[in-house]
Amino acid sequence: MTSVICTILAASLVIAAAFEQRTLAALAAADPGSWAAVVGGLIAACVIARRRSAALTYRDLALTRLPSPQRAGRPPTPRQRVGSTGRARRRRAKQCVASVVVLLAAPARALDQGTLVPFVEERITTDDNVFRLSSELNPLQTIGSASTGDTYRSTAAGLTVDLPLSRQRLTASLRFDQTRYNRFSDLDFNGRDLRGSWLWQAGDKLGGELGASDTYSLGSFAEVRGTTPDRLQVRQEFARVSYMLTPFWRLRAAADRIDQYNSDPALQFNDVRVDAAEASLAFVSRAGNSIGLRTRVENGQFPYLQQVGTALIDNAYRQSSTGLTLDWTISPASHLVARADQVSRDYEQLPQRDFHGPVGRVEFVWTPPFNLSLTAVAQRDISPYELIRSSMVLVRGLGLLPSWKVTPRLEATADLEWANRRYLGDPAQALGLTGVRDDRVRTLSALLSYHATSWATLQTSLLQEQRSSNIQFGDYRVRVFWLSARFTF
Repeated sequence: MTSVICTILAASLVIAAAFEQRTLAALAAADPGSWAAVVGGLIAACVIARRRSAALTYRDLALTRLPSPQRAGRPPTPRQRVGSTGRARRRRAKQCVASVVVLLAAPARALDQGTLVPFVEERITTDDNVFRLSSELNPLQTIGSASTGDTYRSTAAGLTVDLPLSRQRLTASLRFDQTRYNRFSDLDFNGRDLRGSWLWQAGDKLGGELGASDTYSLGSFAEVRGTTPDRLQVRQEFARVSYMLTPFWRLRAAADRIDQYNSDPALQFNDVRVDAAEASLAFVSRAGNSIGLRTRVENGQFPYLQQVGTALIDNAYRQSSTGLTLDWTISPASHLVARADQVSRDYEQLPQRDFHGPVGRVEFVWTPPFNLSLTAVAQRDISPYELIRSSMVLVRGLGLLPSWKVTPRLEATADLEWANRRYLGDPAQALGLTGVRDDRVRTLSALLSYHATSWATLQTSLLQEQRSSNIQFGDYRVRVFWLSARFTF
Protein backbone atom coordinates (compact mmCIF):
# COMPACT_ATOMS: atom_id res chain seq x y z
CA MET A 1 0.00 0.00 0.00
CA THR A 2 2.77 2.43 0.94
CA SER A 3 4.60 2.02 -2.35
CA VAL A 4 1.37 2.44 -4.31
CA ILE A 5 0.41 5.65 -2.51
CA CYS A 6 3.90 7.14 -2.85
CA THR A 7 4.04 6.22 -6.53
CA ILE A 8 0.65 7.84 -7.16
CA LEU A 9 1.64 11.04 -5.40
CA ALA A 10 5.00 11.27 -7.16
CA ALA A 11 3.44 10.51 -10.54
CA SER A 12 0.89 13.26 -10.03
CA LEU A 13 3.61 15.91 -9.90
CA VAL A 14 5.58 14.42 -12.80
CA ILE A 15 2.61 14.13 -15.12
CA ALA A 16 1.33 17.54 -14.13
CA ALA A 17 4.67 19.01 -15.15
CA ALA A 18 4.75 17.03 -18.39
CA PHE A 19 1.38 18.24 -19.58
CA GLU A 20 1.55 21.72 -18.12
CA GLN A 21 5.01 23.30 -18.16
CA ARG A 22 3.70 26.15 -16.05
CA THR A 23 3.31 23.86 -13.03
CA LEU A 24 6.95 23.75 -11.97
CA ALA A 25 7.38 27.42 -12.70
CA ALA A 26 4.38 28.21 -10.53
CA LEU A 27 5.74 26.13 -7.68
CA ALA A 28 9.18 27.69 -8.00
CA ALA A 29 7.66 31.13 -7.70
CA ALA A 30 5.47 30.18 -4.75
CA ASP A 31 6.22 31.37 -1.26
CA PRO A 32 7.85 29.01 1.29
CA GLY A 33 4.49 28.44 2.98
CA SER A 34 3.04 26.90 -0.16
CA TRP A 35 6.09 24.68 -0.64
CA ALA A 36 5.88 23.61 3.01
CA ALA A 37 2.22 22.72 2.62
CA VAL A 38 2.93 20.57 -0.44
CA VAL A 39 5.81 18.75 1.22
CA GLY A 40 3.95 18.40 4.50
CA GLY A 41 0.88 17.03 2.78
CA LEU A 42 2.92 14.46 0.86
CA ILE A 43 4.73 13.38 4.01
CA ALA A 44 1.48 13.06 5.92
CA ALA A 45 -0.21 11.05 3.17
CA CYS A 46 2.75 8.68 2.80
CA VAL A 47 3.11 8.10 6.55
CA ILE A 48 -0.56 7.70 7.36
CA ALA A 49 -1.22 5.47 4.36
CA ARG A 50 1.20 2.84 5.63
CA ARG A 51 -0.52 -0.51 5.71
CA ARG A 52 0.16 -0.93 9.39
CA SER A 53 0.14 2.68 10.47
CA ALA A 54 -2.67 2.21 12.99
CA ALA A 55 -1.67 1.16 16.47
CA LEU A 56 -5.22 -0.16 16.84
CA THR A 57 -4.79 -2.85 14.21
CA TYR A 58 -4.45 -6.03 16.23
CA ARG A 59 -3.73 -8.60 13.57
CA ASP A 60 -2.06 -9.23 10.26
CA LEU A 61 -4.05 -7.38 7.61
CA ALA A 62 -2.64 -9.23 4.60
CA LEU A 63 -5.62 -10.84 2.89
CA THR A 64 -4.84 -13.94 0.84
CA ARG A 65 -6.89 -16.71 -0.72
CA LEU A 66 -6.98 -19.90 1.34
CA PRO A 67 -4.89 -22.83 0.07
CA SER A 68 -6.86 -25.77 -1.22
CA PRO A 69 -6.51 -27.90 1.95
CA GLN A 70 -7.94 -25.10 4.07
CA ARG A 71 -10.71 -24.39 1.62
CA ALA A 72 -11.61 -28.07 1.69
CA GLY A 73 -12.62 -27.93 5.33
CA ARG A 74 -9.94 -26.62 7.69
CA PRO A 75 -10.37 -23.03 8.87
CA PRO A 76 -7.33 -20.78 9.06
CA THR A 77 -5.67 -20.12 12.40
CA PRO A 78 -6.55 -16.87 14.21
CA ARG A 79 -4.51 -13.85 13.29
CA GLN A 80 -2.11 -12.48 15.87
CA ARG A 81 -1.45 -8.95 16.98
CA VAL A 82 1.15 -7.36 14.73
CA GLY A 83 4.18 -5.51 15.91
CA SER A 84 5.46 -4.83 19.39
CA THR A 85 4.58 -1.96 21.67
CA GLY A 86 7.78 -0.21 20.64
CA ARG A 87 6.89 -0.38 16.95
CA ALA A 88 3.38 0.86 17.71
CA ARG A 89 4.82 3.84 19.55
CA ARG A 90 7.14 4.62 16.65
CA ARG A 91 4.19 4.52 14.25
CA ARG A 92 2.23 6.91 16.45
CA ALA A 93 5.25 9.19 16.62
CA LYS A 94 5.50 9.25 12.82
CA GLN A 95 1.82 10.18 12.55
CA CYS A 96 2.26 12.98 15.08
CA VAL A 97 5.31 14.34 13.26
CA ALA A 98 3.45 14.26 9.95
CA SER A 99 0.48 16.06 11.45
CA VAL A 100 2.68 18.73 13.02
CA VAL A 101 4.45 19.30 9.69
CA VAL A 102 1.13 19.83 7.97
CA LEU A 103 -0.17 22.21 10.62
CA LEU A 104 3.06 24.23 10.66
CA ALA A 105 2.85 24.46 6.89
CA ALA A 106 -0.33 26.50 7.15
CA PRO A 107 0.37 29.96 8.59
CA ALA A 108 -2.76 30.95 6.68
CA ARG A 109 -5.54 28.74 5.36
CA ALA A 110 -5.08 29.92 1.79
CA LEU A 111 -2.24 28.30 -0.15
CA ASP A 112 -2.22 30.59 -3.16
CA GLN A 113 -5.10 28.96 -5.06
CA GLY A 114 -5.50 26.02 -2.65
CA THR A 115 -6.66 25.64 0.94
CA LEU A 116 -5.57 23.70 3.99
CA VAL A 117 -8.12 23.78 6.82
CA PRO A 118 -7.44 22.17 10.22
CA PHE A 119 -10.48 21.54 12.42
CA VAL A 120 -11.57 20.21 15.81
CA GLU A 121 -15.00 18.89 16.73
CA GLU A 122 -16.75 17.88 19.92
CA ARG A 123 -19.97 15.85 19.95
CA ILE A 124 -22.15 14.47 22.71
CA THR A 125 -24.67 11.72 21.85
CA THR A 126 -27.52 10.08 23.71
CA ASP A 127 -28.57 6.66 22.39
CA ASP A 128 -31.46 4.87 24.10
CA ASN A 129 -30.71 1.45 22.57
CA VAL A 130 -26.99 1.22 21.99
CA PHE A 131 -26.92 -2.48 21.07
CA ARG A 132 -30.08 -2.36 18.93
CA LEU A 133 -31.63 -5.01 21.15
CA SER A 134 -35.09 -6.44 20.66
CA SER A 135 -37.57 -6.00 23.49
CA GLU A 136 -38.15 -9.78 23.22
CA LEU A 137 -34.78 -10.41 24.84
CA ASN A 138 -36.11 -9.13 28.16
CA PRO A 139 -39.87 -8.69 28.76
CA LEU A 140 -39.10 -6.12 31.47
CA GLN A 141 -36.85 -4.09 29.20
CA THR A 142 -38.20 -0.84 27.78
CA ILE A 143 -36.48 1.19 25.14
CA GLY A 144 -34.86 4.20 26.71
CA SER A 145 -34.30 2.47 30.04
CA ALA A 146 -30.95 2.58 31.76
CA SER A 147 -30.30 -1.05 30.75
CA THR A 148 -30.14 -0.27 27.04
CA GLY A 149 -29.14 3.38 26.73
CA ASP A 150 -25.96 5.38 27.17
CA THR A 151 -24.44 8.78 26.58
CA TYR A 152 -21.03 9.12 24.97
CA ARG A 153 -18.67 11.88 23.88
CA SER A 154 -16.63 12.05 20.67
CA THR A 155 -13.65 14.34 20.14
CA ALA A 156 -12.26 14.67 16.63
CA ALA A 157 -9.42 16.57 14.98
CA GLY A 158 -8.09 16.65 11.44
CA LEU A 159 -7.70 18.71 8.32
CA THR A 160 -8.88 19.01 4.74
CA VAL A 161 -6.62 19.88 1.81
CA ASP A 162 -7.53 21.12 -1.66
CA LEU A 163 -4.41 21.90 -3.66
CA PRO A 164 -4.58 22.77 -7.38
CA LEU A 165 -1.37 22.35 -9.36
CA SER A 166 -2.07 23.89 -12.74
CA ARG A 167 -4.68 21.58 -14.30
CA GLN A 168 -4.15 18.90 -11.65
CA ARG A 169 -5.72 18.84 -8.19
CA LEU A 170 -4.77 17.04 -5.00
CA THR A 171 -7.44 16.63 -2.33
CA ALA A 172 -7.23 14.95 1.06
CA SER A 173 -9.08 14.73 4.35
CA LEU A 174 -7.70 13.34 7.59
CA ARG A 175 -9.88 12.78 10.63
CA PHE A 176 -8.95 11.14 13.93
CA ASP A 177 -11.58 10.72 16.63
CA GLN A 178 -11.85 9.40 20.17
CA THR A 179 -15.14 8.12 21.60
CA ARG A 180 -15.77 7.41 25.25
CA TYR A 181 -18.98 5.89 26.71
CA ASN A 182 -20.30 6.70 30.16
CA ARG A 183 -21.52 3.18 30.99
CA PHE A 184 -20.41 0.73 28.30
CA SER A 185 -16.68 1.41 28.46
CA ASP A 186 -15.97 -1.74 26.42
CA LEU A 187 -17.21 0.22 23.40
CA ASP A 188 -14.59 2.98 23.76
CA PHE A 189 -12.50 3.31 20.63
CA ASN A 190 -10.16 5.56 18.69
CA GLY A 191 -11.16 5.82 15.05
CA ARG A 192 -9.92 7.41 11.86
CA ASP A 193 -11.11 8.39 8.39
CA LEU A 194 -8.31 9.08 5.90
CA ARG A 195 -9.00 9.94 2.26
CA GLY A 196 -6.92 11.29 -0.58
CA SER A 197 -7.21 11.58 -4.34
CA TRP A 198 -5.45 13.05 -7.35
CA LEU A 199 -7.74 14.49 -10.04
CA TRP A 200 -5.57 14.58 -13.13
CA GLN A 201 -6.05 16.07 -16.57
CA ALA A 202 -3.95 15.34 -19.68
CA GLY A 203 -5.03 17.69 -22.44
CA ASP A 204 -8.65 18.53 -23.14
CA LYS A 205 -9.92 14.98 -23.76
CA LEU A 206 -8.26 12.75 -21.19
CA GLY A 207 -8.70 12.94 -17.42
CA GLY A 208 -9.37 10.85 -14.35
CA GLU A 209 -8.86 10.27 -10.66
CA LEU A 210 -6.66 8.10 -8.47
CA GLY A 211 -7.42 7.73 -4.79
CA ALA A 212 -7.43 5.71 -1.60
CA SER A 213 -9.20 5.70 1.75
CA ASP A 214 -8.77 4.01 5.12
CA THR A 215 -11.42 4.02 7.85
CA TYR A 216 -11.47 2.45 11.30
CA SER A 217 -14.71 2.61 13.28
CA LEU A 218 -17.04 0.73 15.58
CA GLY A 219 -19.27 -1.59 13.56
CA SER A 220 -23.04 -1.09 13.76
CA PHE A 221 -25.05 -3.36 16.05
CA ALA A 222 -28.00 -3.19 13.66
CA GLU A 223 -26.88 -6.30 11.75
CA VAL A 224 -25.54 -8.41 14.63
CA ARG A 225 -27.55 -9.65 17.58
CA GLY A 226 -25.10 -9.22 20.42
CA THR A 227 -23.16 -6.82 22.60
CA THR A 228 -19.57 -7.65 21.61
CA PRO A 229 -17.92 -4.62 19.97
CA ASP A 230 -16.56 -5.15 16.46
CA ARG A 231 -13.88 -2.73 15.26
CA LEU A 232 -14.34 -2.52 11.53
CA GLN A 233 -11.52 -1.49 9.21
CA VAL A 234 -12.18 -0.72 5.55
CA ARG A 235 -9.55 0.12 2.94
CA GLN A 236 -10.28 1.16 -0.62
CA GLU A 237 -8.17 2.06 -3.65
CA PHE A 238 -9.66 3.22 -6.94
CA ALA A 239 -8.66 4.50 -10.36
CA ARG A 240 -10.93 6.17 -12.92
CA VAL A 241 -10.24 7.46 -16.41
CA SER A 242 -12.43 9.34 -18.87
CA TYR A 243 -11.77 10.06 -22.55
CA MET A 244 -13.84 12.10 -25.01
CA LEU A 245 -13.83 10.06 -28.23
CA THR A 246 -15.70 12.88 -30.00
CA PRO A 247 -17.31 16.09 -28.73
CA PHE A 248 -20.44 14.01 -27.97
CA TRP A 249 -19.19 10.54 -27.00
CA ARG A 250 -17.42 9.79 -23.71
CA LEU A 251 -15.62 6.57 -22.78
CA ARG A 252 -14.99 5.77 -19.12
CA ALA A 253 -13.21 2.96 -17.28
CA ALA A 254 -12.67 2.32 -13.57
CA ALA A 255 -11.18 -0.23 -11.18
CA ASP A 256 -11.39 -0.45 -7.40
CA ARG A 257 -10.50 -2.72 -4.52
CA ILE A 258 -12.14 -2.91 -1.08
CA ASP A 259 -10.68 -4.76 1.91
CA GLN A 260 -12.72 -5.28 5.06
CA TYR A 261 -11.45 -6.60 8.40
CA ASN A 262 -13.48 -7.38 11.56
CA SER A 263 -11.91 -7.49 15.02
CA ASP A 264 -14.60 -9.77 16.50
CA PRO A 265 -13.52 -13.40 15.86
CA ALA A 266 -17.19 -14.41 15.55
CA LEU A 267 -17.55 -12.04 12.57
CA GLN A 268 -14.26 -12.64 10.80
CA PHE A 269 -16.00 -14.81 8.22
CA ASN A 270 -17.16 -11.43 6.85
CA ASP A 271 -13.57 -10.35 6.16
CA VAL A 272 -13.44 -9.86 2.42
CA ARG A 273 -11.51 -8.49 -0.52
CA VAL A 274 -13.65 -7.23 -3.41
CA ASP A 275 -12.01 -6.41 -6.75
CA ALA A 276 -14.16 -4.68 -9.36
CA ALA A 277 -13.81 -3.14 -12.81
CA GLU A 278 -16.28 -1.30 -15.00
CA ALA A 279 -16.54 0.47 -18.34
CA SER A 280 -19.14 2.77 -19.87
CA LEU A 281 -19.90 4.56 -23.11
CA ALA A 282 -22.20 7.58 -23.03
CA PHE A 283 -23.62 10.21 -25.33
CA VAL A 284 -23.10 13.72 -23.90
CA SER A 285 -25.21 16.63 -25.14
CA ARG A 286 -24.06 20.23 -25.45
CA ALA A 287 -25.87 20.98 -22.19
CA GLY A 288 -23.92 18.26 -20.35
CA ASN A 289 -26.74 15.70 -20.18
CA SER A 290 -25.75 12.10 -20.79
CA ILE A 291 -27.22 8.67 -21.48
CA GLY A 292 -25.09 5.58 -21.82
CA LEU A 293 -24.36 1.89 -21.40
CA ARG A 294 -22.38 0.52 -18.45
CA THR A 295 -20.96 -2.90 -17.58
CA ARG A 296 -19.31 -3.98 -14.33
CA VAL A 297 -17.69 -7.14 -12.95
CA GLU A 298 -16.94 -7.87 -9.29
CA ASN A 299 -15.04 -10.65 -7.57
CA GLY A 300 -15.33 -11.28 -3.81
CA GLN A 301 -12.83 -13.43 -1.90
CA PHE A 302 -13.17 -14.42 1.78
CA PRO A 303 -10.08 -15.59 3.71
CA TYR A 304 -12.14 -17.31 6.41
CA LEU A 305 -14.63 -20.10 5.90
CA GLN A 306 -18.04 -19.68 7.54
CA GLN A 307 -19.16 -22.47 9.82
CA VAL A 308 -22.84 -23.34 9.33
CA GLY A 309 -23.83 -26.32 11.43
CA THR A 310 -21.13 -28.90 10.75
CA ALA A 311 -20.26 -27.52 7.31
CA LEU A 312 -17.56 -24.99 6.41
CA ILE A 313 -18.73 -22.69 3.62
CA ASP A 314 -16.66 -20.59 1.22
CA ASN A 315 -18.62 -17.41 0.42
CA ALA A 316 -16.53 -16.43 -2.62
CA TYR A 317 -18.63 -15.03 -5.45
CA ARG A 318 -18.43 -13.44 -8.87
CA GLN A 319 -20.90 -10.76 -9.95
CA SER A 320 -21.54 -9.05 -13.27
CA SER A 321 -24.03 -6.39 -14.35
CA THR A 322 -24.92 -4.53 -17.53
CA GLY A 323 -27.35 -1.69 -17.92
CA LEU A 324 -28.23 1.89 -18.81
CA THR A 325 -27.31 5.13 -17.07
CA LEU A 326 -28.97 8.55 -17.31
CA ASP A 327 -27.88 11.94 -16.01
CA TRP A 328 -30.24 14.66 -17.21
CA THR A 329 -31.07 18.23 -16.23
CA ILE A 330 -34.77 18.53 -16.99
CA SER A 331 -35.06 22.21 -16.09
CA PRO A 332 -33.05 24.76 -14.11
CA ALA A 333 -34.87 23.52 -10.99
CA SER A 334 -34.90 19.74 -11.59
CA HIS A 335 -32.29 17.07 -12.19
CA LEU A 336 -32.63 13.31 -12.74
CA VAL A 337 -30.03 10.56 -12.26
CA ALA A 338 -31.06 6.97 -12.99
CA ARG A 339 -29.49 3.55 -13.41
CA ALA A 340 -31.00 0.20 -14.47
CA ASP A 341 -28.99 -3.03 -14.56
CA GLN A 342 -29.36 -6.74 -15.03
CA VAL A 343 -27.27 -8.40 -12.29
CA SER A 344 -25.95 -11.93 -11.98
CA ARG A 345 -24.19 -13.12 -8.84
CA ASP A 346 -22.78 -16.65 -8.76
CA TYR A 347 -21.39 -18.23 -5.60
CA GLU A 348 -18.50 -20.66 -5.75
CA GLN A 349 -20.17 -22.98 -3.23
CA LEU A 350 -23.89 -23.73 -2.82
CA PRO A 351 -25.05 -22.41 -6.21
CA GLN A 352 -28.67 -22.38 -4.99
CA ARG A 353 -27.74 -19.02 -3.45
CA ASP A 354 -27.13 -17.45 -6.89
CA PHE A 355 -29.05 -14.29 -7.78
CA HIS A 356 -30.13 -13.16 -11.24
CA GLY A 357 -32.47 -10.24 -11.73
CA PRO A 358 -33.01 -6.55 -12.47
CA VAL A 359 -31.91 -3.78 -10.15
CA GLY A 360 -32.07 -0.01 -10.42
CA ARG A 361 -31.94 3.34 -8.72
CA VAL A 362 -33.63 6.67 -9.52
CA GLU A 363 -32.75 9.99 -7.88
CA PHE A 364 -34.68 13.17 -8.59
CA VAL A 365 -33.57 16.56 -7.24
CA TRP A 366 -35.95 19.52 -7.22
CA THR A 367 -34.74 22.99 -6.21
CA PRO A 368 -37.66 25.43 -6.22
CA PRO A 369 -37.30 29.06 -5.10
CA PHE A 370 -37.12 30.23 -1.47
CA ASN A 371 -33.91 28.27 -0.67
CA LEU A 372 -35.71 24.93 -0.71
CA SER A 373 -34.64 21.60 -2.18
CA LEU A 374 -36.09 18.11 -2.23
CA THR A 375 -34.35 14.89 -3.19
CA ALA A 376 -36.42 11.76 -3.83
CA VAL A 377 -34.80 8.33 -4.19
CA ALA A 378 -36.34 5.01 -5.25
CA GLN A 379 -34.31 1.83 -5.50
CA ARG A 380 -34.36 -1.91 -5.95
CA ASP A 381 -30.74 -2.78 -5.55
CA ILE A 382 -28.23 -5.12 -4.03
CA SER A 383 -27.08 -3.30 -0.95
CA PRO A 384 -23.70 -1.74 -1.60
CA TYR A 385 -20.77 -2.32 0.67
CA GLU A 386 -21.76 -2.98 4.31
CA LEU A 387 -20.80 -5.06 7.32
CA ILE A 388 -22.62 -8.21 6.19
CA ARG A 389 -20.89 -9.21 2.94
CA SER A 390 -21.29 -13.00 3.06
CA SER A 391 -25.08 -12.63 2.88
CA MET A 392 -26.29 -10.50 0.00
CA VAL A 393 -29.06 -8.03 0.86
CA LEU A 394 -31.69 -6.98 -1.69
CA VAL A 395 -32.99 -3.54 -0.72
CA ARG A 396 -36.25 -2.07 -2.00
CA GLY A 397 -36.99 1.35 -0.69
CA LEU A 398 -37.96 5.00 -0.95
CA GLY A 399 -36.30 8.06 0.50
CA LEU A 400 -37.14 11.75 0.82
CA LEU A 401 -34.52 14.35 1.77
CA PRO A 402 -35.95 17.87 2.11
CA SER A 403 -33.67 20.82 2.86
CA TRP A 404 -34.42 24.45 3.75
CA LYS A 405 -31.91 27.25 4.13
CA VAL A 406 -33.87 29.30 6.65
CA THR A 407 -31.32 32.11 6.81
CA PRO A 408 -27.77 32.51 5.47
CA ARG A 409 -26.56 30.99 8.73
CA LEU A 410 -29.32 28.51 9.60
CA GLU A 411 -30.14 25.37 7.61
CA ALA A 412 -32.58 22.53 8.32
CA THR A 413 -32.59 19.11 6.63
CA ALA A 414 -34.52 15.90 7.11
CA ASP A 415 -34.23 12.29 5.94
CA LEU A 416 -37.22 9.95 5.66
CA GLU A 417 -36.53 6.40 4.50
CA TRP A 418 -38.65 3.28 4.02
CA ALA A 419 -36.79 0.09 3.12
CA ASN A 420 -37.47 -3.62 2.87
CA ARG A 421 -34.33 -5.73 3.28
CA ARG A 422 -34.32 -9.34 2.04
CA TYR A 423 -31.23 -11.33 3.04
CA LEU A 424 -30.33 -13.55 0.12
CA GLY A 425 -27.24 -15.72 -0.29
CA ASP A 426 -27.29 -16.90 3.34
CA PRO A 427 -25.65 -20.35 3.43
CA ALA A 428 -27.85 -21.41 6.36
CA GLN A 429 -30.88 -20.75 4.19
CA ALA A 430 -29.36 -22.66 1.26
CA LEU A 431 -28.78 -25.66 3.54
CA GLY A 432 -32.39 -25.55 4.72
CA LEU A 433 -31.50 -24.62 8.30
CA THR A 434 -33.36 -21.28 8.30
CA GLY A 435 -35.87 -19.40 6.20
CA VAL A 436 -35.32 -16.20 4.24
CA ARG A 437 -34.90 -13.20 6.52
CA ASP A 438 -37.06 -10.16 5.68
CA ASP A 439 -36.76 -6.86 7.55
CA ARG A 440 -38.67 -3.61 7.25
CA VAL A 441 -36.79 -0.48 8.34
CA ARG A 442 -38.39 2.93 8.90
CA THR A 443 -36.07 5.86 9.59
CA LEU A 444 -36.79 9.51 10.35
CA SER A 445 -34.04 12.01 11.10
CA ALA A 446 -33.69 15.78 11.25
CA LEU A 447 -30.58 17.97 11.31
CA LEU A 448 -30.28 21.63 12.23
CA SER A 449 -27.04 23.49 11.37
CA TYR A 450 -26.12 26.95 12.58
CA HIS A 451 -23.04 28.64 11.09
CA ALA A 452 -22.31 31.05 13.90
CA THR A 453 -19.18 32.42 12.21
CA SER A 454 -16.97 31.47 9.28
CA TRP A 455 -14.98 29.24 11.64
CA ALA A 456 -17.65 27.85 14.01
CA THR A 457 -20.63 25.58 13.25
CA LEU A 458 -23.15 24.16 15.71
CA GLN A 459 -25.31 21.18 14.79
CA THR A 460 -28.01 19.14 16.46
CA SER A 461 -29.76 16.02 15.18
CA LEU A 462 -32.52 13.63 16.17
CA LEU A 463 -32.91 10.16 14.64
CA GLN A 464 -35.69 7.65 15.22
CA GLU A 465 -35.53 4.20 13.65
CA GLN A 466 -37.75 1.15 13.87
CA ARG A 467 -37.05 -2.28 12.40
CA SER A 468 -39.41 -5.24 12.21
CA SER A 469 -38.27 -8.71 11.19
CA ASN A 470 -39.59 -12.20 10.54
CA ILE A 471 -36.78 -13.74 12.63
CA GLN A 472 -36.66 -13.83 16.40
CA PHE A 473 -34.86 -10.91 18.06
CA GLY A 474 -34.40 -9.20 14.68
CA ASP A 475 -36.55 -6.17 15.53
CA TYR A 476 -35.64 -3.06 17.51
CA ARG A 477 -36.52 0.58 18.12
CA VAL A 478 -34.02 3.33 18.79
CA ARG A 479 -33.87 7.08 19.30
CA VAL A 480 -30.56 8.96 18.98
CA PHE A 481 -29.93 12.62 19.77
CA TRP A 482 -26.62 14.42 19.36
CA LEU A 483 -25.20 17.94 19.62
CA SER A 484 -21.86 19.01 18.13
CA ALA A 485 -19.59 22.03 17.76
CA ARG A 486 -16.99 22.26 14.98
CA PHE A 487 -14.22 24.85 14.76
CA THR A 488 -11.94 25.46 11.78
CA PHE A 489 -8.68 27.43 11.72
